Amino acid sequence: MRLENRPPAEGINSSNDHPLKELAWLLGGSVAVVVAAVFAVSLTAQWIAPRVPYKYEARLTAALPPIATAPPTEAGRAVQGELQALADRLSARMRLPEGMQVRVGYADSKTINAFATLGGQTVFFRGLLARLDSEDALAMVMAHEIGHLQHRHASAALGRGVAVGLILSVVSAELGRSAAAGVLNQAGLATTLSFNRDQEREADDVALEVVAQEYGHLGGAIDLFRTMAALPGADGGAPQVEFLRTHPLTRNRQEAIEQWSRRNNVPLEGARRPLPPAIAALRGG
Repeated sequence: MRLENRPPAEGINSSNDHPLKELAWLLGGSVAVVVAAVFAVSLTAQWIAPRVPYKYEARLTAALPPIATAPPTEAGRAVQGELQALADRLSARMRLPEGMQVRVGYADSKTINAFATLGGQTVFFRGLLARLDSEDALAMVMAHEIGHLQHRHASAALGRGVAVGLILSVVSAELGRSAAAGVLNQAGLATTLSFNRDQEREADDVALEVVAQEYGHLGGAIDLFRTMAALPGADGGAPQVEFLRTHPLTRNRQEAIEQWSRRNNVPLEGARRPLPPAIAALRGG
C-alpha cells in the first residue's frame, strides 16, 4: 500500500463571508460587552465603585487640578504643613488602599467643615480648626476623614458617573475620564460632599481605633463632639454646620464613643496634647 500526503482542497482557508463583515461582528460584540458592563455598573454604582482598585481612581483624578493646593499666605502654608504632618502620622496606623497617599488642603474660610474626596484628598476649613482646643480633637476629625478615604466612600457617594468612569478606565484612562468628566469636575470643586450615616459611623469607628492607638484614650473624640453639640443646629432643625450634615446625631455619636470605649477597654479621659502652633493661632478666629 502506498501512502501519500494529498494537497488540501482548494479554498479550504477562505470564507464565503466578506472579511469586513467578520470585523464588524467582532467590533459589535466588543461594544455590546462594554455597554452591558456599563449598564450593570450603573445599576450597582455605589456598591462597585469603591471595589475597583484604587489605582484606577488615582488615574481618573490625576488630570484634575489638585484640591489640596498650597495656600497663598505663609501662615496658611504653615497650617497646611501641620495638618499634613498629622495626617502622615495617623495614616501610618491605617490600612489605606495600595498606592494611596493622603494629601491635606487648608481653606481660609469661616465654614465649619472638613471633607474627604477622590484621590486621597482632604480639606480642612479655618472655621472648624478655630473651634478645636487640642491636637486630640483635631486628630479625631483627621482620622475620621482619612477613614472615608480608607473605605473609598467618595467613590460610592459620587455614584454612577464615577463608577462607570472607573470601569472604563480599566480599558482606557482617557475613556474613563471622558465618562466621568462631569462628576469629577464637580467633585473637584465641591466642598459639601455628603456621605450617608452608615458611612459616617464606619469612619467614626476607624477614627476611634486610630485615636486610641495614638493617644491611649478617647478624650479628643469626646471633646470634639461636645464642641459640635454646642454649635447651632447640631441636633435639631436644619444643621447650620457643614460638618454635621447627614451625620448621625451628635449625642448618639457620643454614646457610641462610650460604648466603643467599654467594648475595647480604652479610657475615655487622659492628658491632651496641645495644638501645633500655627493651628493654635487660629483659635477663636
